[in-house]
Amino acid sequence: MISNSKYARKKYSFFKGYFPNAKTLKRYPLLSTLHRGVDGALLGVIVSGAVMTAFTLHSQHLWTLNFSRLQLTRDLSHRLEESTAILERYFLNSASYPQSMVITKSAHLLYLNKPKDRKKTPIKDLMENLRQNFSSVFHPIANGY
Repeated sequence: MISNSKYARKKYSFFKGYFPNAKTLKRYPLLSTLHRGVDGALLGVIVSGAVMTAFTLHSQHLWTLNFSRLQLTRDLSHRLEESTAILERYFLNSASYPQSMVITKSAHLLYLNKPKDRKKTPIKDLMENLRQNFSSVFHPIANGY
């Protein structure tokens, strides 16, 4: 029993620091319980703050790594666009135009009449659609090479 009470005294020695002796603890038990509860809550807030700080710092580190990768990707994409533009410019400059091409003028344009609509017959259209849809049935695809 003596060892258990020693353990209990050591266990709560931190919390008993507010009350100088056992007489005060016995005299004001509600106040001592309140102090212990507030100390536990304060300790819980400090621990949760430390955990949230660690979580925030870790997520910021991951965000920084991903942002640097994004910047690298943007730079590579920009370089690719620039090199494509340079190649396009080179090929356009090196392309030779035939001498037979002339500048287009309105006098050179030919105007064609709109083609006449063919007469639609529902039976012919239906037969044409069926023939197109079922052509694989009549001419099956051979498997293999």
